[in-house]
Amino acid sequence: MFKRRIYLDYAGVTPVDGRVLREMKKYSAPRYSNPSSIYLEGVNGKNAVADARRRAAELIQARTDEIIFTSGGTESNNLALQGCLAAFRRNRSARRPHLIISAIEHASIMKTAKMLEIGGIEVTRLTVDRRGLISPDALSRSIKPDTFLVSIMAVNNEIGTVQPIREAVKAVRRSRNAGSPYPLLHTDAAQALLYFDCNVQKLGVDLLTMDGSKICGPRGVGSLYVRRQTPIEPTSYGGGQETGLRSGTENVPAIVGFAAACDFAGRERVRETARIYELKRIFQTGLTSIRPDMTVNPPQDSSDEPVKTQSPHILNVGIPGIDNEFLMLQLDARGVACSTKSSCLKDEDESYVLTAIGAESSTAIRFSFGRWTKKAHIRQAILAISGLLC
Repeated sequence: MFKRRIYLDYAGVTPVDGRVLREMKKYSAPRYSNPSSIYLEGVNGKNAVADARRRAAELIQARTDEIIFTSGGTESNNLALQGCLAAFRRNRSARRPHLIISAIEHASIMKTAKMLEIGGIEVTRLTVDRRGLISPDALSRSIKPDTFLVSIMAVNNEIGTVQPIREAVKAVRRSRNAGSPYPLLHTDAAQALLYFDCNVQKLGVDLLTMDGSKICGPRGVGSLYVRRQTPIEPTSYGGGQETGLRSGTENVPAIVGFAAACDFAGRERVRETARIYELKRIFQTGLTSIRPDMTVNPPQDSSDEPVKTQSPHILNVGIPGIDNEFLMLQLDARGVACSTKSSCLKDEDESYVLTAIGAESSTAIRFSFGRWTKKAHIRQAILAISGLLC
């Protein structure tokens, strides 16, 4: 139907920026090395990793030694939960650790929490309102003497809800006894970095997850911010790279590419955020004109400020009477790529995120936008949808 395909699944994975690829190529062939080696090539690789750490830290206003490179968001989330648990158990072995998460976290948090629960820890899953928001007051009431970690994602990957992280931090800090670091607070910011200020000094979080594949960077690389003096231990062992928290030979090309993606994310955030909000508005208006009975997941009250409660790049809609998977395949055949739920869920899994906000999972479609989405793409996608639903 269209000469070029229209990609509307940026929340699933972002295309790699050509500028990032050019940076990576410098270290993929002509400058290959093991950064742990002491000969010239190794030293050059070590310097490249050090510079990349500085650039990644700058995006979130962290110190360079607080950035731990990982293989991506899933590993960063696992390291945060399991590493903090290991440190808590070492210091308080007689206690039963308690973890708090929201009911709509990324699958890597949800499934890790379930695994830890089977292993004997206590897990509280905070309910969310129909907008997908946690209650900071409910969080305060849920904290116990043995709560070692609270993990609340910054922006939900299915419905785009922006959580009140600063208020969550305040609730956590009020519960700490003098001299105790617990509870710690971790946020998965993978979906937030392109559109929101994730300055860790302002947020006040102890740990923060970043993912290259969500910021127009390479796949298979990310980082975990770990505030200085945060009690955390490694979950795997080897050569002691990344201050001992993540052993393994560093993937220099990917790390350099990740740093470049962080650079562009920081420089272009304000301009891109305004542009993507406008694309989302145009798309939502167009869909409503096709199907006035369409609903937005989550629904927005007139009193809501979309810029504060919803990310610009995700639009999840419910269209009564449709089979969402069949519609998605029909759109795919017409050159439009979108999704029905998080790509991290199995085909047979229902969306626990939509269930948590009381929305119908089987009629929901997620469209997500990004750096190369244009108004012409939005118009063409609306035309394709109109041809199927009218």
